[in-house]
Amino acid sequence: MKLNFSSNEVRNIFAENDYAEYSQLMFDTAKGEEKVSTKDANNKIREIMFSVLGVDENCSRKELRKAIRRHKIDVFEIIEETVENLLVSGWGENPFFNEFVEIKSMADGDTNEFYVPDEVILTVSELSGNHHDLIRQRLAEGQTFSVRTSWYGIKIYTEYELFMAGRVDWAGFVQKIYEAFDKKINDMVYAAVMAAGEKVLPSTQFNKTGTLSSTTKDEFMTLIEDVQMATGDEVVVMGTKSALAKLSAMEDITWVSNAMKDERHTTGRLGMFEGIRLVEIPQRFANNDTSKKLVDNTKLLIMPVADNKFIKIYNEGDAQIKEASDGNTNMDKTNEYEYQIKMGVATIIGKRFGVWTLK
Repeated sequence: MKLNFSSNEVRNIFAENDYAEYSQLMFDTAKGEEKVSTKDANNKIREIMFSVLGVDENCSRKELRKAIRRHKIDVFEIIEETVENLLVSGWGENPFFNEFVEIKSMADGDTNEFYVPDEVILTVSELSGNHHDLIRQRLAEGQTFSVRTSWYGIKIYTEYELFMAGRVDWAGFVQKIYEAFDKKINDMVYAAVMAAGEKVLPSTQFNKTGTLSSTTKDEFMTLIEDVQMATGDEVVVMGTKSALAKLSAMEDITWVSNAMKDERHTTGRLGMFEGIRLVEIPQRFANNDTSKKLVDNTKLLIMPVADNKFIKIYNEGDAQIKEASDGNTNMDKTNEYEYQIKMGVATIIGKRFGVWTLK
């Protein structure tokens, strides 16, 4: 693995220190899987970073800030690579993503092209920009489509400087960046899931509204049966924890086993409903607003699961860190940087599914 660093000095550093090994050390340390002690790993990462910055570890804060400004391009290229690898590996470890999300990445040689062979394409909902605008498009049989991508960024203030000063460790610094992006991506994905239910045809058969009780159980089971017959696939009931908990109102729990009663006591709901698996969609708060929830608590989706990765992510990669201020704009004189990636999220429904809106 090689990077085209901006200076001969930095190129010489990685001529003597294998960059692939160093990159792996940063990645493993950020994930808490380092093969040496955390202290030794952080010391090694700092040692190379100080070499890249061209200053001694005992330098003053003023000298450190000047060094970061001089070598920010080289330093941030290293950080960009590590965070991007963390994001990709995190997607691969997410059970929800594995079952319902198709991910393509430019870094893996994938093109921004998704093929849908099914005859019935119900809806495509695309999330773009920070406003989650929805764009719907009808597609013909067997057509390919592309996901619109946009730049997404988070701000980094003094975290890198604190890492170099030994006040935070590498994992803590990188995880702040990773966690912010992971939340952003998950917010987009779960919002896309709920957007899938906004357009279902024919609505009278597959889109129902009502309370859940013993009197509406037959209608709910008919909806599940209709989706099964229309697709020929196993289905799951998807919703937030509070939405799934409403299913208990239709159950006569006198026959439920002790193990299932314990599960209901632990989770607040039964893990299965009439032999149908329940899939929880994690609820999310809007950024900096705990009064606003992103996932609709009144929706239950009856979704086929056989080869039905109906959420599409295209990651263009090409992460970059942009300098947002030079230390003269902020009142505390801190440098400000924004870590950016370009990606897009869309939903495309190639199989019929059901929606029950709770009253």
